[in-house]
Amino acid sequence: MPNRIAIIGGSNLFNSELVKNMKEDRVITPFGTVEIFIDDHTMLIQRHGKKNVPPHAINHKANIYAVKSRDFKKILAINSVGSLKPYIKPSEVCLVSDFISFYNIVTVDPNKRIHITPQLSEDINLKIEECLGEKFKRVVYWQTTGPRFETPAEIRLMGQFADVVGMTMASECTIACELGIKYASICVVDNYANGISDTNIDFDEFNKFVLKNQQTVDKILKELVKCQFS
Repeated sequence: MPNRIAIIGGSNLFNSELVKNMKEDRVITPFGTVEIFIDDHTMLIQRHGKKNVPPHAINHKANIYAVKSRDFKKILAINSVGSLKPYIKPSEVCLVSDFISFYNIVTVDPNKRIHITPQLSEDINLKIEECLGEKFKRVVYWQTTGPRFETPAEIRLMGQFADVVGMTMASECTIACELGIKYASICVVDNYANGISDTNIDFDEFNKFVLKNQQTVDKILKELVKCQFS
């Protein structure tokens, strides 16, 4: 089944209408157990788990290994990001072309020399645009460690080299590439990063933006599945 795809999303993914016709299951991996919803073509993983663990505590190894263990070859991730550029506005949808992630670099096996060069799948990006009938900005994603937000000085530095900032995507992409799985990310901008606008972001405001953008995410996923992207 060449069109099978795993979708990894945020804390509200399991509230999506997609789960209504899918089977709930658990995948036991060498790195932990992963809760999933699955059918013949699509697999859903809520990256934070049902307990909604914070970004720095996400078990990326288990999540991505669960995808591999069910023989899915492609991952589509939905990532919430902050904008590093005034012209990339909240609620905008972007596709990732590359990323920067210097710290806490994950690997599926720390005892082996796995010298890979992570990359995003442009084939999946083009399929997303074909399915949705729209062209999207390609952005460079800067991953921070979390759980805190970034300082305005950090944002000024990041903005010289990247377009959006988040805490999860680069780790997922790295593990996926190590395991031979194609990976692409749809980024939904939830806020301007600190210092980009006049209002500094806090956790409560961030959550409001995430919930507001959930309708956009649900619509995107529904359309992708409808056109048999999965």
